[in-house]
Amino acid sequence: MTDLENSELKNNSLFGFPPKNPEQRLILEVIFLLPIIISVGFLGWLSSINVIFTLIITIIFGINLGLRFLLINEKGDWLFYLFGVLAGGGNDLMSMLNNVYGYTSIPLIPLLNGLLPLWMILFWGQVFLLFRKIFGIKWFKGEPFHKDGFKIFRGWVDTKLTVDLVILICLRITIYSTYMLPFWIPAFIYGIVICLRFLIFRPQKNELLIITILPYAFIFEGLMVTFGLYVYVNSFFFKKCIK
Repeated sequence: MTDLENSELKNNSLFGFPPKNPEQRLILEVIFLLPIIISVGFLGWLSSINVIFTLIITIIFGINLGLRFLLINEKGDWLFYLFGVLAGGGNDLMSMLNNVYGYTSIPLIPLLNGLLPLWMILFWGQVFLLFRKIFGIKWFKGEPFHKDGFKIFRGWVDTKLTVDLVILICLRITIYSTYMLPFWIPAFIYGIVICLRFLIFRPQKNELLIITILPYAFIFEGLMVTFGLYVYVNSFFFKKCIK
């Protein structure tokens, strides 16, 4: 086998360091998320009893994040990471301020009690990095970006994206307003809004594939509740609630 064939084989394999293809990038991203999930699984409930475990989780998250950026950082990763902190962490914080759920971890700074733990902010950034790697896989890729959006924004703001953002905001307001009602009421509203969205914009093949992996988010959420990471005020599938 020639050196060129060896190089092509390495580039097309699922494992490689440094990563050469989207599949390798995704696998390495998952590998860096595993220590975080494991540490929460073992220490999450303990952090609600003793603040030292909150400190340990924060240190583990920080070291893991530092190694991740040192070893597999790519152009644009920091931008996605910061976007994850703002978008994911911001949504998390709004849910807490609206009393949808609460974290059990004792905060390192007592004045921050009832707010988002520092380690969770770090985690949200890495989750969005995972999203970036998933959407880099051929199956999940959409059409290339074209500057054919609103003229007032010189085409940079896509119509479909704008509609999705409006829908997202409406759904968040819905859950903030209805989370104490019977579970089927917010579910019914969500179903109607999402169905209308699919009628207006027919989902593309890559979007349908993305929908098929969404149940994993629910499973992960359930695991976090089971681990004692946080509790919902009014849960349905997992009966671990704030009393």
